[in-house]
Amino acid sequence: AAEGSHELFLKHDPSDMGWNIGDQVGVATTSRGESTKHRIVDIRPASDELVPIASTQAGKEESHLSAANAADGNLGSLWSSYLGGSKDHWLQMDLASVTNVTRARFYFQAPRHAPEYRVEVKTSPGGSWWTAANVTNGRGGWQEVPLNVDHVHSIRMFAVWSSMWNRGYGGASGREPAWSGLWMNEAEIYGRKVGELMPTVIVLDTPLKSDHMGGFTEVEGQLFEAAAEVVNLERSIRITGDHDDFYEELEGFSTAMMGSGIIDVRYTRLEYCGRRDKMGKYCLHFHMVGTCPECVFQGNAVVDSQQVGITIHGTHKALVDQNTLWDARAAGIYTEDGNEMNNIISSNVVICSRWQVCAVPWLGKNSLQGAGIYMIGMTNDVLYNRIAGYEHGLYTPGSAFPNGQGYAWGKVCPQFTPFGAIRGNVNHDNERYGLYLDNQYPRNLDRDENGFVQSGCPEFTLDGKDNGVSPANVVEDEFDYHNIFVGVYSLGDVSFVRFVSLNNAHSFYWKTSKNFADGVSHHFRDGFIANKKEDAYGQLKFYGPSGPFTFRFTNMTFLGGPVGEAALCAGQHCGLGGAGGPCNVQYLLEGVDWTRLMAWSQKIKFGVHATSFGFVQPIFLAADNASLGGYRAMVSQHLNGFADMGCEQQDFQWDSGFACNLPIRRLNFWGNVEQGNLTLTGPGYDVDPNLAYPSYGLNAGLMQYEPMHKGYGLPVVAGYNYTVSGTWRGDVAVEFSDHMVTEVLGTPLERLGLAVVDGTSCDLTSNDPRDYLSPLGTSGQAETVQLEEKLNCMIQGEKLSSSSPVGSTPTSPTGRLEGECEFPNEPAVAYHWDPSCFFGKLGCLADGINPECGFCGTPPFPACITSTTTTATTSTTTSSTTTTITTTTTTTTTSVDKTIKNLRGQCLVASEDMQGEGFVRAGTCNLANLSQQWVYDGDNGTIRNLL
Repeated sequence: AAEGSHELFLKHDPSDMGWNIGDQVGVATTSRGESTKHRIVDIRPASDELVPIASTQAGKEESHLSAANAADGNLGSLWSSYLGGSKDHWLQMDLASVTNVTRARFYFQAPRHAPEYRVEVKTSPGGSWWTAANVTNGRGGWQEVPLNVDHVHSIRMFAVWSSMWNRGYGGASGREPAWSGLWMNEAEIYGRKVGELMPTVIVLDTPLKSDHMGGFTEVEGQLFEAAAEVVNLERSIRITGDHDDFYEELEGFSTAMMGSGIIDVRYTRLEYCGRRDKMGKYCLHFHMVGTCPECVFQGNAVVDSQQVGITIHGTHKALVDQNTLWDARAAGIYTEDGNEMNNIISSNVVICSRWQVCAVPWLGKNSLQGAGIYMIGMTNDVLYNRIAGYEHGLYTPGSAFPNGQGYAWGKVCPQFTPFGAIRGNVNHDNERYGLYLDNQYPRNLDRDENGFVQSGCPEFTLDGKDNGVSPANVVEDEFDYHNIFVGVYSLGDVSFVRFVSLNNAHSFYWKTSKNFADGVSHHFRDGFIANKKEDAYGQLKFYGPSGPFTFRFTNMTFLGGPVGEAALCAGQHCGLGGAGGPCNVQYLLEGVDWTRLMAWSQKIKFGVHATSFGFVQPIFLAADNASLGGYRAMVSQHLNGFADMGCEQQDFQWDSGFACNLPIRRLNFWGNVEQGNLTLTGPGYDVDPNLAYPSYGLNAGLMQYEPMHKGYGLPVVAGYNYTVSGTWRGDVAVEFSDHMVTEVLGTPLERLGLAVVDGTSCDLTSNDPRDYLSPLGTSGQAETVQLEEKLNCMIQGEKLSSSSPVGSTPTSPTGRLEGECEFPNEPAVAYHWDPSCFFGKLGCLADGINPECGFCGTPPFPACITSTTTTATTSTTTSSTTTTITTTTTTTTTSVDKTIKNLRGQCLVASEDMQGEGFVRAGTCNLANLSQQWVYDGDNGTIRNLL
């Protein structure tokens, strides 16, 4: 339905549904605008409908701005008649079938519009043109022209040359000359096909404020039902609250069943309800009812709530079905405390007219904590619901309530609670996220009949195995469009099956994940990532997670464009807050179809919005010949040493990565203490180090510490031998690849030889035990557990041990014994020359030139090797000998410096115009320019600029 229309074509016949003249209806936005309410003033056959245009031609067109652009359904394209003659500025549209035409609509772009034009028609293929309408007030934007001509074959818009001189904006005169031609973005013809019965429509009392999508959207031959919801808000029973000061006092009535009993409310309109920021004051409320399969809210219309539409609180096995919620502030449907289980939330339509209306502070939550469905109790079936216009669509903020709320506080763990069935939900035109599962890791839990946990929510079982829920939770048949984001921050043991993302600003957004505890599930399977170029909103870009695990991406199809950084980006935010690390994730692709992606689009990207090693470490693997351009493995363009292994560098579509058929896999080192610089030598790393961003020596095996998860990582080639060197502090666990990779690829057990510099060796395999290991490193290790008893390969202190160790203690790498730091400007922090300092170790490479140059004397840097000294001399004299006894006292002066620095010792530096619209960057710490530095204020827990 077009902007300004009064008629709505519904998927189902309104009379068959029992809709009546006078009913109030709501129409959901599909343009990220406003959803609107109307009254039905008539139900009758449609007066006209949009008529398909078979072909177009023009008197003049530019090669890249052809006449076809005016009939492609895309306001972002246009036809141009630039440099046309006096009789060349016309556009002909041949209709797909003979039609009784009622009207035409044209969208000109001012000031290149036609101030005067004729609309001409042909009523037979070989007939003459005759004028059906003369327009004398042409302007930019949409303009509708009534026609009412029967048996039309073709229509032509013919601009009057003399009116095209001195055109301006808004109908005023200007300086646009006639020879600059016309810019027409779109043309639409409406009418009734000859001999066709028109469908029944509802006629609205007020026109639509914007265009609304309907029927099916086609993207590269694939159809998706992206259509505006039209909901009837009338019911035969009405419960209404005080209207007079509802929007000022923010209070209406509330309905609830308190404690034991049964509440069953069906096909009722509840309006002016809910009390803002009052606990328990909701429009419809199951309150601590316990297990109640007879409790039902079905078919109701909840209209205008100041706080939540429907709340499920401490209740289990209830039904919330086929309800319509309109402008329910804060949340449409809410599972409150975290112990709610086995309720069915199905086929509800939840619409906010504008996200700003429903985004309100409530019950200690800020205005960003709003959603169409807001779940703290997770184990509930959420089926076939439709949500539009909220801050978030379906939102599960488990990590924000780690201990639950209210009566369940301390008895639940919402972040680790399994989901129920999640299937067939649609989220569109929400301000931020559509589907937003936030930070969820469902685990196997022992719960009582009230949903209270009986024995904790551990990451591992008592014998060290992954306690993730098995089989994995599944999100099925999810469809999201026109949201800024769709996805999660951190998520494990949840699989997306038949997922569809269409024209979202981010097709999917995911920072970190893990291997499935069940060992067989796929992160994504059998879905579509699509973007229709004619739609003004959206961009095709899947931001995938990172961390040391295998991300399974199976039977997924990419459609259309335009594409953002790339269609599939590995490692969103890797190494940064809330994301994964180390970044050598294995993306295992199988049955991925790139063929319908917009031509010359970039398919993959190594790293996106990540720290430096996030652009170097990811690995792409393929289980077939099509998913990765005919290759089975691909590493980053920055790992140039893999060229010596026979890997070939690809073009920009594959992010210039090195591709080959080698069994490239991940290798990770885990420790609870930073090991400084570790150096990996072996196949793929026998090259000179590239110390420039983002490699920083990784190409030559100089591994950098990832402090959030306390680990290191790089790609290696299975079946080969590698050597690692470092100054070992405490236990370091070693992990190689994942067993599901060998199972999916059908390869034998994969092995890797690992040695230290003196020859101590360890035979790693893809099937090694991973007890107490996760993508979060060893942080989940239980107390008193000795990892060397659980893992195949451990580095202890300065020796490498395994199930069958061989050899002796390694030597430590040594830098240059003598040298001087070379700072362009004297830094504010003390420094020294440290032969044990290597690239990647905290504070080393302080001058950006010499790895042995390191910051010192100020936490977190080590004590300085060279110190300021004072000397006192005492002399004793005899007749024959003079003896001088010298006593030296060493005093180290430690400056108090709270300047924020990165691991290379650089300061966070602000531009001089920071008080306006400046920038910050990592730069050399400079005592003479201290006012440019940012500092940490420990008393207030803030950072500030010294300006």
